[in-house]
Amino acid sequence: MKHLVFPLFLMFSVGFYKAQGNLQFNQVKMVFAQETVPVGKVWKIESVIYSASVGSVSSSLTQDDQIKIDGAAHVVRSARSGNGGYNGASYFVWEQHYPIWLYGGQTLQAWINVARINVIEFNIIP
Repeated sequence: MKHLVFPLFLMFSVGFYKAQGNLQFNQVKMVFAQETVPVGKVWKIESVIYSASVGSVSSSLTQDDQIKIDGAAHVVRSARSGNGGYNGASYFVWEQHYPIWLYGGQTLQAWINVARINVIEFNIIP
């Protein structure tokens, strides 16, 4: 019985969630200083251009490259390394998967080790 309840819930609840409009391409932007998404538009963050490379393997590398969304820092690339003891050095790099969507009124800014943010702007057509 449990296995039937969830699919039925999905089937009936999907109809309640409707799109707020269609998206129409407006422009491509490169954001670095803080900018606000205009009302009636959405931004699709496609990628970032870093201003610094990932540090080399060391006994204590800790690097977090960040952007700011609504004033809060968000890590888009992170690197860690350590000497690893007798097993040798360890090295780890993680990068954000894109896209990230922002809606009207939100702010965006390049921050730590990020030079530019590649954005596509769309108009919302009701």
